[in-house]
Amino acid sequence: MRNKIIIGIFFLFTSFSLFSQEIEANVIVNMEQLEFEARNNVANFDRDLMSYINNQSFTGEKWEGPKIPVEINIYLSGGRNGKYSARMFLISKRLLDGPEENSGQSVALRMIEDNWAFEYGLGAFLSFNMLRFDRISSMIDYYMFLVIGMDKDTYGELDGSKEYEKAKSIFQLGASNEIPGFKTFSQPGEFTKYNLVTELTDMRYEDFRKLIFAYYVDGLDRMAFNKEQATEAIAEIISDMAFFKQNKLTGPSVLLQLFFDSKAQELASIFKGYKDKKVFNDLIYLDPSNTMLYNEARDSR
Repeated sequence: MRNKIIIGIFFLFTSFSLFSQEIEANVIVNMEQLEFEARNNVANFDRDLMSYINNQSFTGEKWEGPKIPVEINIYLSGGRNGKYSARMFLISKRLLDGPEENSGQSVALRMIEDNWAFEYGLGAFLSFNMLRFDRISSMIDYYMFLVIGMDKDTYGELDGSKEYEKAKSIFQLGASNEIPGFKTFSQPGEFTKYNLVTELTDMRYEDFRKLIFAYYVDGLDRMAFNKEQATEAIAEIISDMAFFKQNKLTGPSVLLQLFFDSKAQELASIFKGYKDKKVFNDLIYLDPSNTMLYNEARDSR
């Protein structure tokens, strides 16, 4: 009997280590727009979400390396009869390589969800289910798969493909249930879930995803070792991205928009006062909405 117990404990811990969690999320919920009773019903919402995300193995695989830092800020409104509307601001980060254990972080994704409605009450239970759409957990799952997919893409070329397909599956499930924000038709270049998962799983965008990998591995991860070489490598990658846009795209891209929305401040800082002005022309071509930011970086000394 004792041997059976020991064997059971061994397999319990073995399976736990094999299917480890990928995310380390911090969730902050703003309830200022809610009435008192509505606030009481979501008093544990932040802790429930953190517990769900941080204890879930989304990939079902052994996760190698540190967990992905994710910051989530949620602003709640409504609350009548337990029905809430929410805006979510999400930032995920990629840990950088370097001579020291903590060599810095880079914002990998910066996203906003402003079409989220759900019912919630004290004692609600969140569960992971890829076959059933839940207005809370499935929305979170969709974004966590994007986070994990992008993180994996920065360590190996196209390594995040499986996670992007899972995000697409969740989108399709939401669309089949006619969930707001999960519509299957949108204008080209309109930042929608449909356009994003379509591009992330489209072979025509694989070259750009490979450039994202190079941006991290040949650029950011080398900054702590040789800043000048890393900066030159990133300048070349930006040039390749401009070539991709000019020669491979026939219209606006939400994947490019997502990348530069997440990276504009970082790129402006990297190239502040950079001598070769071509990189600024490329950046403005790729990301015209941040022209002022790049011009300021170009003119800095």
